[in-house]
Amino acid sequence: MPIYEYKCLECRKQFEDLIRNKADEEALECPRCKSKNLIRQMSAFGVQGAVEKPITAGASSCTGCTASSCAGCR
Repeated sequence: MPIYEYKCLECRKQFEDLIRNKADEEALECPRCKSKNLIRQMSAFGVQGAVEKPITAGASSCTGCTASSCAGCR
């Protein structure tokens, strides 16, 4: 379920809200001034994933490799 960012056009408060369906968005109001005059903001999002670590020549994972650098192993 997406969390959207909004900005109130009356009092300029920025806030986030969990929107499960169209009815949630239609009922949305500013938590500060209770205005329904809102705009949805562009949101940044994060992605967590595996981080590739560089292998240096001579590291234990390069055992048996005859290349002069790890670039030669790829």
